[in-house]
Amino acid sequence: MELEEAAPAYRVLRELRPDLTSLEDFLAQAKQQQAAGYRLIASLDANGEAAAVAGFRTGQSFAWGHYLYVDDLVTLPTARKQGHAGALLAWIDEEAHRLGIGQIHLDSGTQRHDAHRRYLGVGFAIRSLHFAKPTPEA
Repeated sequence: MELEEAAPAYRVLRELRPDLTSLEDFLAQAKQQQAAGYRLIASLDANGEAAAVAGFRTGQSFAWGHYLYVDDLVTLPTARKQGHAGALLAWIDEEAHRLGIGQIHLDSGTQRHDAHRRYLGVGFAIRSLHFAKPTPEA
């Protein structure tokens, strides 16, 4: 999905990122992330509306080599269990293969058990724990 087409994804992405308080802020952030390689794709419902979205980027690291990282993957509650997330994950698999990427990574909140079952069911494995801490306020 091109940035000009990103606006319909806002409604879906807010399910995962409730801190996105306005379409304008979302588009500004998406533009910044796009400059760093972020891409946004969507699965559409029968009416042609975004029902699920995924945001991802590629990178290189010593730990993972050439990888694809899924930053965002979310389906609207009313569209869950209809194959949207599976379709997005399958597309991401194909894109990683097309790009010659050896690994796909994502992080998921510890409370998201349904998502974990989905990821494990399509071949992801729990390989590490992700640690984070806020930096001192400036």
